[in-house]
Amino acid sequence: MCLFEHCQDWVDNRLMTTAKVRASYHHGDLETALISTARKLIKKHGAEHISLRQVSQEIGVSPSAAYHYFPDRDSLLAALGISLFEELADYQEVELAKVTGSSTKAIRERFRTLGRTYFEWAEREPNLFNLMFSGWCLVDSTKKNEREDSRAFNNLTKSLDDLLSAGLIDRSMRPYAELLAWSAVHGATSLIVSGHLESENFELILDGIELSLGIKR
Repeated sequence: MCLFEHCQDWVDNRLMTTAKVRASYHHGDLETALISTARKLIKKHGAEHISLRQVSQEIGVSPSAAYHYFPDRDSLLAALGISLFEELADYQEVELAKVTGSSTKAIRERFRTLGRTYFEWAEREPNLFNLMFSGWCLVDSTKKNEREDSRAFNNLTKSLDDLLSAGLIDRSMRPYAELLAWSAVHGATSLIVSGHLESENFELILDGIELSLGIKR
């Protein structure tokens, strides 16, 4: 086989492969593929240098096809961020389900589980965690319920309500509890993920939150 024929065969095979890949996205799943591919690339390399063209090429479709779903990189990263918050909530709920019962011990343990799972997820997926709390995923101030609609935030609210109902938290502290707990857990998690705090200190942070909220032992 001559060199030209060999090259032509390679081009033909490449075109056929690309055509098959593109054909597989004709039924509306290209949006999902773009998000999942962006997740894979950011997990490995971080979000700073990723582009919509790069994600499209990774899948095997043209950038113009991707533009039908995401007009630019920022909208793709924002969509990925939403899915990551859902992923975090999924993980938290799986772990919460392992702590059964309605005893005061179980209620306290579920509260600590929320903090631990937040940290564990971030430690396992640092690049994805950094994306979630970057400028690409800011809460829209025009959408008043955006944060409250978050399953992860709702999990925290329910846990705190359970503590209050069980008499484990002072009623006077309840209005401040979400912001205090979330800020402390997120701050400690960010410091540990970025290498500025030892991970062994995280349980001390949870102890401090309980003391600050007046959670009875």
